[in-house]
This record gives sequence, structure tokens and C-alpha cells, in this order.
Amino acid sequence: MSATENRAQPGPSPKPDSLRSVRAGAVWTGLPAREQHLLLWLLGADIVTAELASLLVYRQLRTAQRRLARLVELGLLRGFWSASAHRPRGRYAYVLTRATRIDVERLAWPHGRPDRPPDLPSSPPIHELATLDLFAAFVRHGDPLLREGIFTWVPERVCAHVFGGFLRPDALAGIRVGDRAIALFVERDLGTERGEVLAEKIRRYRSVFARMPDLPVNVGFVVDSERRARTVHELVSQRGGPDSGMSFLTAIDERMRRDPLGATWTDGSRQRPTRDLMPISTGASWPIVTPGYLSDAEAISALDDRGLSMLPELQRHTR
Repeated sequence: MSATENRAQPGPSPKPDSLRSVRAGAVWTGLPAREQHLLLWLLGADIVTAELASLLVYRQLRTAQRRLARLVELGLLRGFWSASAHRPRGRYAYVLTRATRIDVERLAWPHGRPDRPPDLPSSPPIHELATLDLFAAFVRHGDPLLREGIFTWVPERVCAHVFGGFLRPDALAGIRVGDRAIALFVERDLGTERGEVLAEKIRRYRSVFARMPDLPVNVGFVVDSERRARTVHELVSQRGGPDSGMSFLTAIDERMRRDPLGATWTDGSRQRPTRDLMPISTGASWPIVTPGYLSDAEAISALDDRGLSMLPELQRHTR
């Protein structure tokens, strides 16, 4: 009876000297630099899988799995299984614990966090992971010798802040193709949003960029099927507006993940690969994001709010 009674009791809280009581600030200097970079990146990126961590930091999947498990033991990350009714198989993912996020923000901004509104709720984890699959595809296919690939990827959490919450793309990608730079707002559509929600997204993009009708902006809906693509194009045509410099495009997810630079986008009538999307002026030739990118501390600036400075024509539309 006593054994049954004890098992029914809540587990003891961590001892003051236990691993799970360690705060990020206390162990920061003892972490390898690559793990410091990963935690800093997660302030904006929100979520990571072992596969993506191996691509950005660890190089080997087994190393990523082992090191992420260690960060969970230290109480710096929380691991969980992410699935949904539409993605029942799901995946195991990791996020910063609440205490770690507070500590890492203090380390990132020692003089205080920039004045900005509170964080907005993020998309469901399964949606964030689907967007990061596109990011991973661009990273794998980046080629500095050919000078093509992404040079910045601004994640959803950061985009929500810089556009005041009015516009919330899943990501903003800066893509380099030789001497050309392309700005692509990424909308990863899983087919779960109703038509009126998609229509409101389209209206907001037009509203934000109406002041600069000639600015070449690409809004790319990455969808799972041709049928969903037709739905997007019908909504764009039904709700016309002044978007002479703006293109609403669709591409199929599976093709994008296989070849993100060669995959075909369509506006409902014309088709063109990512390489041929409308270019924008950047004023500089930024480095291409490639595997192992987060090994460099300075590289994080291309993957957070500082990445917007690499797209100065868009930066004037932020709040």
C-alpha cells in the first residue's frame, strides 16, 4: 500500500544543485560556441529538429541528437513530439524553455531588449517545422561558387515584430542568383486555412506595399497540391488591387524541397523558376547561407531581424 501511495505523489522538485536547475546565464561560458549560436538563433527561429541542427551546426545527425539531448538535460531546451490531425506522423522537435529564453535575451541584449510590443503567438509547431523544411532545402542547395542561394532568412517571429503584427509572413527570404537579389515572402500553406483567411492575407500584403506599387515583391504560397494552388490564384483574381510590382505566386512543396532554386512558381498563367523571380536592389553582395553556417557568430545576423538591413528597399515598410 505504501508503494502505491508513494507512486501517486507528485515528483520532487529539482534540487538547487541539480542539472535541471541550471540557468543559461550560469552555464553560458561553458557551452561550446556552436551551441551558444544555436540558442541565440532560436530566439527568433523558435523551433528546431535534430536534422536541421545537424545541417546548421553539428554536421552529423548522431552528434546533433546527442548534444540536443544534453541541452534538454541541462534544462536549456524542451523536447517534445509535434503532430497534428493533418500531419499525424509528426516529428520530434526542440524549443527554448521559458527560463532559457529570458536568460538568452539578456545575453543577446545586455543593455535591455529593444523597445517593441510583446511577442505574438507563434504558428503551431507543425506549421513552423514545415516552413523550416523550406529553409533547410535552401541551405542544402546554397552554392557560393555559383553565387546562388539564400543570403538571409527572417523567421516568422521576427517578421511579426518588424511589420507591427499587421503582416505575418512565415518567413522572408533574400535569394542571391549571381548579381541579382530576390525578395520572397514565404507563406507555407498546409491547406487548413479557410478562403477568407487567405483573402485577408492577400489584402494585407497589398495594403502594406500600396505606397510603392513598382517595388518588385514576390509573395510565394508554398502549397501541397495543384488544387490548393488554384484556390490561391482564384482569390488573388477575385480581390484585385494595385499590385503592379507585386506577384502572388504558388509552388508545390515537394518540388521546392527537392530543388528550391529550380522549382517552378506560377501566378496562374505564367511559370518561372525561383532563379527568374523579379529582383530587388540590395546594394551589396552578401554571403550565401550554407551547411554549418551557424558555426560563425557573425552569421546569426543574416537569420534574425538584422537580415532586413540586407533588403533596404523592404526595410522602409517596416514599423
